[in-house]
Parts: sequence; structure tokens; C-alpha cells
Amino acid sequence: MGETRFRIDAENVVHEMVDGEVIAIDLSNGSYYSLAGSGPAIWGLLARGATESEICDGLAARFDADAETIRGEVSTLLGRLGESGLVVSTDDAGTEPSVEASNNDLKTPFEPPRLERYTDMKDYFLLDPIHEVDTTGWPRPAA
Repeated sequence: MGETRFRIDAENVVHEMVDGEVIAIDLSNGSYYSLAGSGPAIWGLLARGATESEICDGLAARFDADAETIRGEVSTLLGRLGESGLVVSTDDAGTEPSVEASNNDLKTPFEPPRLERYTDMKDYFLLDPIHEVDTTGWPRPAA
């Protein structure tokens, strides 16, 4: 058995890349998250079911930083994402993680991943009008 793979919890999390930042909404608790710095690169590898080592290798090929710094930041972020319920471990094989820019001249400076949690729109995200729809898919008016 190999190293643990991680994936985004697709049953409870929706996400989108907006202006170089990942916005993820946890539909089970109404919190939303912003992932910036090298976080979107990590998120992209998680979307492919990468292992921690594959994520570190992918970042090392793309960013100018030593392996120890990258490994520490990835480990910390994976812990936070797991505690938040945004990612889960999986036994699935995943797909081959893509690695960009292996030429040292093309590497960009490494920015640690930043994960911020927001709850100010929690009530809106938890309204879930989908359970109050008619056959056309439109919410029923209150009786």
C-alpha cells in the first residue's frame, strides 16, 4: 500500500478559481474559504488526487524554494484542509498530477499557502432552497 492520497470532498465542497485565488464553500456548514499564495497550485493537485509527496514535487518544479520549506508548508496546509473538512484521504489511484515549469529559470518565488475561513454568509449558504422546489426546479412560494 502506498502513500495516502488526498482529494477535495466533492460531496460537500464547491470551489472556483477567481483572480488567482481559490474560493471554496463547505455546503455542510456554510463556511467559505479563500486559498491564496501557493494554495491554488496545491488545490489543483488535490483535485487530481495527489499524495503529499506528489504535491511537494509539483511545487518544487514550479517554485523557487528548498524542499524542506515546501514540505513543511504543504504538511501544515493539508492538516488545516483536513480539519476543515475540505479534503479527505482516499484509496483511489487519482490521476497523474501535472507538473509545470521544471526549468530553474522559469521558477517563480515561493509564496506560502494562505487559507482563510469566513462565516459571514453562513446563513445564506445553509438556506438550501433546493428542497423547496417544484417540478420545474423553481422554489415554491410560501403558502
